[in-house]
Amino acid sequence: MKKSAEDLKKVKAAAVTKGKAAAFGAIGQGSLYLATALLVVCIAMTVNLGIRKSYPGVFNPVNDLISNTMSRIPVLAQWAPALTPPKTMSDIAQKAHDATVAAAANVVQAQASADVGVNKEEKDLVPKGANREGKPIEVQEGDCEDRHERCVGFADAGECTKNPGWMIVNCPKSCAACELLDPKVRCNRDRLGIKNEHVYAPGDMNAMFSSIEKTYGSMYGINVLSRDPWVVTFDNFLTDKEVDALIASVNGNWERSTDTGSSNAFGETGRVLSQGRTSNNAWCREECNRNPDVQNIMKKISDITWVPKVNFEAFQVLRYELGQKYNVHHDASQAQTRLSCGTRILTFFLYLSDVEEGGETAFPTLGLKVTPKKGSALLWPSTLDDKPDSIDGRTLHEAKPVIKGTKFAANTWIHSHDFATSNLYGCTGTFDALT
Repeated sequence: MKKSAEDLKKVKAAAVTKGKAAAFGAIGQGSLYLATALLVVCIAMTVNLGIRKSYPGVFNPVNDLISNTMSRIPVLAQWAPALTPPKTMSDIAQKAHDATVAAAANVVQAQASADVGVNKEEKDLVPKGANREGKPIEVQEGDCEDRHERCVGFADAGECTKNPGWMIVNCPKSCAACELLDPKVRCNRDRLGIKNEHVYAPGDMNAMFSSIEKTYGSMYGINVLSRDPWVVTFDNFLTDKEVDALIASVNGNWERSTDTGSSNAFGETGRVLSQGRTSNNAWCREECNRNPDVQNIMKKISDITWVPKVNFEAFQVLRYELGQKYNVHHDASQAQTRLSCGTRILTFFLYLSDVEEGGETAFPTLGLKVTPKKGSALLWPSTLDDKPDSIDGRTLHEAKPVIKGTKFAANTWIHSHDFATSNLYGCTGTFDALT
């Protein structure tokens, strides 16, 4: 229903108020960061000099023990850099600098939020299918009724076979698939024809990473930033044509980034507007996946990682504007090991633009930052080489706020098992809706 001018005026006024509140909150948080940074500098200088003077040779080993212990525990790893005492004055200066940048970014983000509040209605901030609680559609276990008015027509057109996941959940009666509403039945690997063997045996991941520099060094300009865990950059991975194809193929279908919510009895997951990720994203779907340049990117990634393309999630294309960021997080979770597609084992990240300032990909536990450069790429693992189903907490990472310019990027998450078949049958929690 079209809103009246008076309604729109009220929405805009509320959004402006909300934007201003966000701005003041961010400025206050930024000031707190600066004050904390100064306090950290003073305390760290005193402690650092005192320990070094009284107990020479003790400070660094203790510091390393704290850092290494925390980094091995996923829950604590994201706090390790902040809680571990700085080793040198340069470390102290870096912590103070990071706090200053964070404060500035918060002010920029607050201004951007205020601008959005003025120009968009509040409903535009929540993507289709998302809600503030992250709840999926409510269903009753054992209920086998069609819930779409065109189910019969879809079934007659062969969609029960072409798009089984969406059809089983939305049109189970028309597809005569009531027993497959239970995800434990529908998503059984044997029923789906998915091999149970992990794509990497212990030692394979390390062998793959070890081969990259020798095999692709002259081709892509390889830089090994870390060997334990592995973090590798590719200076010249994409051509301009491939970059343009990936951005253009999503047809401008941008929406605010969401996080995964709770699941219902049919295996559908809800979507919640992300609080830690303020970017916009679009998914590479049918037209995008058919693009020859996009297919070539996938082939290059498959060749490098030794993993077949069926284990890849579709490209997520990202746009970060002024102040937008993604807080410290991990791409994998232990819960993913229970899915038919297995856990995310690798992230292959593509930079589709330069950024004037900010927008780095940072690994706080490792003390690494990667600056966006158009055509470059970044690869890191989410699991351990010797225990391929165990999460490596050291590869927590974040997208630093964009201070100046716009950041375009894309990523594919690579799974331990067949993702394509799992996704087709609705075993990954999300469905591409029929229209």
